[in-house]
Amino acid sequence: MADCSPAQKRSRRETNRERVTAQALECFVEQGIEAAKISEIAQRAGVTERSVYRYFATKADLVLETALLFWSEAMGQVDAQAQRELTRGMCGAERISKILRGYAQLYFTRRQMLVFVHEAEAYLNRCGKALLVENKPPAAFEDCIGPLSAAIHKGMEDGSVRTDIDVASLYYNTYDAMLGLIQKLAIGGRNDASDDESARVRLEQFCEMMESFYRKQ
Repeated sequence: MADCSPAQKRSRRETNRERVTAQALECFVEQGIEAAKISEIAQRAGVTERSVYRYFATKADLVLETALLFWSEAMGQVDAQAQRELTRGMCGAERISKILRGYAQLYFTRRQMLVFVHEAEAYLNRCGKALLVENKPPAAFEDCIGPLSAAIHKGMEDGSVRTDIDVASLYYNTYDAMLGLIQKLAIGGRNDASDDESARVRLEQFCEMMESFYRKQ
């Protein structure tokens, strides 16, 4: 059998690394970071435990990668929802309203993973990792790539969003506040119907408050 080419080896390594990360995320969410064993993650991913440590020098490195994977998937979920729901005739302010509620829905669709991210932040701190998980937008405001930044820019053009404020700072603060709120609700919740209703009310009030900051009167 012919040896694999360098490109094939890289591709296989990248595929295995992605598989390990995905399985680690599931294990960490199901069992907690401390209880999850690298040997089980390796078995689920179909690789050896030694291979896992070739991809990630320490368990903390793997924890960081899984947390970043979660945020990437979560942002992708909101982006995809925005693409389905936003219509050409919507003004920028209306788009902002839809997108904010899309992020709020992460509380209901990704609650256990939000709890995991909180645990990951604490774990990485204990391990002395300088690069902690950051709740940050997927792109700079000026790049106008993400749905929220695109909606704000559209609103500034069509006159539905204010231009007399520091909109870029408001954009970044919106992400920090929204992601911080849904994470806090997920950590402190009892995961029952009454808790869901309370969270729904708080998230709706928060979305309305943020909309009022953007909307031109």
